[in-house]
Amino acid sequence: MKELVSLCTTALVAALLTGTMLFSSGCTCLFHSDQPYGPKVTGDGTGGAIAVYEDIKGSNQHDFYVQKISPEGDILWGDKGVLIGGGYKEFDSFHELHIVSDGYGGALVSWLASVSSEQRTYATYVVRVDAEGDILWKKEVRAVDQMICDGSGGAFIGYLVEGTAMILRIDAEGDFPWGEEGISLGLKSASWGWQMVSDEVGGILAVQQNENGQILVQRIDSDGNILWGEHGILLYSPLEGISAEQAQLINDGSGGAIAVWQQWPKGRIESGMPEALLNDICAQRVDAKGKVLWVEGGVPLGITKGGGECPTNPLTVSDSSGGAIIIWEDLRKGLMSMYAQKIDADGNIKWQPGGEEVCYIETHSSFWPRTAVSDGSGGAIVTFGIRAQKIDADGRTMWPDDGILFTERGTHAMAYDGYGGAVIAWGSGKSMFKSERSYVQRIDSGGKLLWGEEGIRLNP
Repeated sequence: MKELVSLCTTALVAALLTGTMLFSSGCTCLFHSDQPYGPKVTGDGTGGAIAVYEDIKGSNQHDFYVQKISPEGDILWGDKGVLIGGGYKEFDSFHELHIVSDGYGGALVSWLASVSSEQRTYATYVVRVDAEGDILWKKEVRAVDQMICDGSGGAFIGYLVEGTAMILRIDAEGDFPWGEEGISLGLKSASWGWQMVSDEVGGILAVQQNENGQILVQRIDSDGNILWGEHGILLYSPLEGISAEQAQLINDGSGGAIAVWQQWPKGRIESGMPEALLNDICAQRVDAKGKVLWVEGGVPLGITKGGGECPTNPLTVSDSSGGAIIIWEDLRKGLMSMYAQKIDADGNIKWQPGGEEVCYIETHSSFWPRTAVSDGSGGAIVTFGIRAQKIDADGRTMWPDDGILFTERGTHAMAYDGYGGAVIAWGSGKSMFKSERSYVQRIDSGGKLLWGEEGIRLNP
């Protein structure tokens, strides 16, 4: 058991060094997780895509473009897209490009840049572009760490101020109905320890981890009223000897939410320690009124008990029936593999102990970048590195065993296309931090690449 803990620690450190997990939600998919480098993409509601990318012109000058692609792969907004802004940056996009559908064929886009190559003072802007590519408005905001659509042509923006999570609402006209600073969630949160999603009735749900390691969930209604007390509803308090991190959230389709987190031992585990202290991933559901529905402390997936070793880097999507599909990496085969487990609306584990295998590609490193979206039929589409795989509602893989190869190199973001497939954007260049070339691709429900073998280049 001591060797297992050491191996888990090594895997966790490697995963953290390899990349940082970000999570956001858009109107065209139930859940997706963007990676920090390169272009970003959202579905347009018809099977097409809208993507934002940077064009690096030298001397650290960056121009920011938005491009729309039809379901058939036709470029709709000119050769390079719509120029929405420019500025200076020392690096390619880190967490600074965000895009969500406005629900009407257009998109809301944010970026960060400096107005001068000499100045180090950066500004963050949000633009709304309509279905024809016309810029409706441009607003400056304090920061954007997360952005999701509000269902009415606007967006919710999440950002941190001295560790406190703030929620800003910007409406379809570019106004700030919750004030220009937004609403505080009231707790200190690490950047990887909180996430917001839509409640699908004009408000938001947010999960965060406080300084004591407790995981709490809060709901804010469409008028900006905080509904679940000053700090939210407690979902989990760490037991002695274990730590919980990487809290994430999906809505349950009924005004409530499912929170998922990873737990592992803080130190070495001695023989005979309770199984609750083993490395695992847990989930908890709360309904629209704030009632906690599943067992106290959350439902463990039982990954280690089912044969898994060192599960890490969970991704969560809706199963479209009030439950969730959770995807993770582990070392049960000696090298990294990806597995998935389904938990239904009542908190029951549905697939085989230890989860169903999503892929096994012999590698010592994490499958980075990795994203997941619901497929609209109770399953999920998962990307890992340069490949993609689809699993159905019963946990069966639907595409080739080693997945669909969609690029030879690059970092990517993914969104649901609305028709059982996905749209993927990625960047490639001299390094993963320099997206000199930006691409977008659509994969249909059968795993076919629809926009050419190499995808569509956004910056010709």
